[in-house]
Amino acid sequence: MKRLLLLLVVFSLALSVDAQKKPKINQAEKARNEGDLGTAKEIIDAAIEYEKTKEDGKTWYYRGLIYASLDTTTNSQYQNLANNPLQTAMEAFSKADELQKGSSEYYISDANGLPQLKTQQIQTLWGYYLNKGVEAYQADKKDEALVWLDKTKVVMPDDTTGYIYAGSIALSAQNYEAAAKNYYTLIDDLKYESKDAYNSLIYIEGTVNKDNAKSLEVIRRAKEQFPDDLDFAKSEVATLIKMGKSDEAKVGLEEAIKKEPDNPALYFQLGIMEEELGNNEAAKVAYTKSTEIDPNYYNSTFNIAVLYYNEAVNLITEKNNLGISAADLKKAESMQADIDERLKAAMPFWEKVLELQPNERTALETLQYIYVQEKMYDKAEEMKKKLENLGEEEGGK
Repeated sequence: MKRLLLLLVVFSLALSVDAQKKPKINQAEKARNEGDLGTAKEIIDAAIEYEKTKEDGKTWYYRGLIYASLDTTTNSQYQNLANNPLQTAMEAFSKADELQKGSSEYYISDANGLPQLKTQQIQTLWGYYLNKGVEAYQADKKDEALVWLDKTKVVMPDDTTGYIYAGSIALSAQNYEAAAKNYYTLIDDLKYESKDAYNSLIYIEGTVNKDNAKSLEVIRRAKEQFPDDLDFAKSEVATLIKMGKSDEAKVGLEEAIKKEPDNPALYFQLGIMEEELGNNEAAKVAYTKSTEIDPNYYNSTFNIAVLYYNEAVNLITEKNNLGISAADLKKAESMQADIDERLKAAMPFWEKVLELQPNERTALETLQYIYVQEKMYDKAEEMKKKLENLGEEEGGK
């Protein structure tokens, strides 16, 4: 009986020793490589609890690989073995970095015996999710695309690509909350200065959320980053007018001009405000002052050229709508003088636009039309040739 009890004790101790057997982390990676993710997970889960392996960086590195495989596997047998395996994988990679000794990077060998570094594997994982997102979007599965793109942010949270794609897709899906979240992350956290990101946020805040104050805040941030952008300047003026603050804004601009009378940008802003309020003559004065201070100030030059030209176009439209009565014919004749006057007034400004930007298509097309109307056929032909050359250059790109 005593012998039997002794044997039972020895057997029990043997089981205890076996239970504490050191997990073989290389076997976990081997199982992963062979597609046996269940066994791989079982071994690696034990390894992070075992005293002699839980402080080994390689244990956590393999855990990252195994859980990343659990997240990307198409084998339904393994798809529900873990909750949020990608997050677990990235936390494991981070832990591996903390425990890393020396400067050598973690790696595994591929089928040809070549090393695959951890950074390469993470880049590949990120690319996998990005491609899946693009594929889902191309299949018109926008919600699914956003899920995949969210995973790119988990893998590489400081890379802007996933946020850019996700913001654009969310916007097209009218998921404005998700779009705004992505774009704010880009400009706030990642310091990614993009006109598209700002324009999208301006639209979401102003048009969708009807929050003009927030929209104005975004516009002014955009103006700081892109001070020469015409659209942001116009958006600011338009938003101030919608908020009933045009007088306040105008007073602010006039005060700023008093402090900086030689700043062409301030007169440009004043011109935009006057134009938005329908005060075209006052806008011309402001734009002209801007160009007097800086003859090469493009935005003011362009805007005043457009103003004069549009006045001529409006008169041409009105003239073309006249009838053929004697009174209408007489009126048409008198209107032609006004049309010529405005076209001639616009001409030097368009010529200056072209001088500042020789490939500006709008200037080339407008000048060609003006020259024809003013019977300046040689110059019109010159503009035509430049447009043809421009078309060839654009076609060759």
